[in-house]
Amino acid sequence: MLSSLFKNISSEPLPPPVADLLANPEQVKTRYPLGRGPRWRTSRAWARPGDTPSAAFYRMYEFLVVGWTVALRNEFEYFCVAHPDWAVADLPDPADERDPARYAVLAGLTELMCESFNRRVEHGLPRDAPAIVEDWEELARRPKVFEEVPEWAKKVQPLEEVLRIPDHEGVLVEADDPEACGPLKKLNVLVRHPHIHFV
Repeated sequence: MLSSLFKNISSEPLPPPVADLLANPEQVKTRYPLGRGPRWRTSRAWARPGDTPSAAFYRMYEFLVVGWTVALRNEFEYFCVAHPDWAVADLPDPADERDPARYAVLAGLTELMCESFNRRVEHGLPRDAPAIVEDWEELARRPKVFEEVPEWAKKVQPLEEVLRIPDHEGVLVEADDPEACGPLKKLNVLVRHPHIHFV
């Protein structure tokens, strides 16, 4: 049932290309002011009221590209905790053959989401855990349900040329830098590993 729900909401418009975001990163902060989060957490598709998994996923992509650490971490937590029924594996394929750079970043982002969410699960916090845990034993009895990378993301090929994304201070990482993001490096995208954990 959830798979069909995700298929029905896959018409979310694609976010801006990497180059456009890097040319004007402040535009992202203008579009998503931190103090008004709930107001902009919504689908960009005209016919779709409310938020969608794809809309949240595309916001994460924008925050990652412009190096907006606080917004990215907040959006990871929002997707994971506020919507535990949004499985990462069910994210619709953006089918972004026109923009290989954007497609590669989106594919790598799904792996980062799994890394973040699965760390919580490994520590005994399922995605639907209450904000204040009163019964740790009950949580420990639950089966651990881990997130998986979507099939489409596994098929995205590395970029032919290295894409280098600077951090928020304009600093680039090198391929041999231990702070380079592994999931994106596999796709020939060099960016500093973002802060994705919230446990």
